Amino acid sequence: MSPKPQIRTLKKKPTAPTETNKPGRNTEVDISETIDKASTKTKQALQQQPTATSTATTTEEIKEETANSTNDLNATVTAVAATDIQSDTGNGSQSTDDSEVDIDKPIFQAIGTLKGKPEEDKENPGQFFIRLGGKRYGLFIAGYRYQAWLKQIAANPDQTIFMRVYPKCLMIPRQAVKMYFQVAAWEAENPWEEAPGMFKFRGIWQFVPQVRTPVISVYRNHNAIDPKGKFKGTHIPVLMRRDDESAPFRFNPKIAKEDLPPRWFVQAKFKFIPSRDSFGFSEDLEPPTKKIPYYKKPIKEVPGKTNEKGAENNSQKPSPKKLEKPKKKSEIPSGKKL
Repeated sequence: MSPKPQIRTLKKKPTAPTETNKPGRNTEVDISETIDKASTKTKQALQQQPTATSTATTTEEIKEETANSTNDLNATVTAVAATDIQSDTGNGSQSTDDSEVDIDKPIFQAIGTLKGKPEEDKENPGQFFIRLGGKRYGLFIAGYRYQAWLKQIAANPDQTIFMRVYPKCLMIPRQAVKMYFQVAAWEAENPWEEAPGMFKFRGIWQFVPQVRTPVISVYRNHNAIDPKGKFKGTHIPVLMRRDDESAPFRFNPKIAKEDLPPRWFVQAKFKFIPSRDSFGFSEDLEPPTKKIPYYKKPIKEVPGKTNEKGAENNSQKPSPKKLEKPKKKSEIPSGKKL
């Protein structure tokens, strides 16, 4: 007979906290898939990193390549930032809105070149104007360019300069049109394509209620940013006669929307005419088209409704005090007099 098996009692080892969540023998998990996915992601990450000769295979090479790529990226960002700063400075460099690169899709635009000697208004210090055709036209310098502009005028008060400007037009019903210009850049010599007095307009040729002369309406492009959120357009009076089928659009409330004439998008060069306070047609940049680019529609102010100013004004109005009605004798408690 075989001896009886001896039963030994084994002391249980204390379980480590990390081992409590380990699967037992009956709950084995196949982790091959996870390992394969992790290795695949690691390979893809290594393949996407730019290398000079071959893909990094060690930890030191990976660290070195990551540092190099980070330095290259920082250098690129610094170069782009420097370019943007140079293009926005007020010492005469070209504005970013006046990019001369080829435009794949048409955009709204109104920009040109003027030549003259800026003068400061003695009655309104800090405001400047330019004389064109015997008339005075205000100059507006926005943002941080104003300080550079003041230094330029103080250093060279009698210098004639070339200015890159945006035409602006103030239209008040039954009053004469007032033209002024927003200065984007300036130089001692003309570095731009257009000669002084020439402008490039890209906009909708139409009539507006404020003036009898047709205008080129330049609206904010679809990617434009307006801090005020109004997205107002600029309406520039133009003198233009054409032999093709294009014509200025005129809205008629008595005509159904589908029966209205088409709106034409015009891209052309115009010359400023001070005697008429308008611009005369010179030549087409592109033929007129019925395809109008997307743009931000101007937001009309509705006082007291969606307008923020109206909301602020409403919140600031003092609420009317409620007057207490005199109490009847029956409501007055005994022993008290009014």
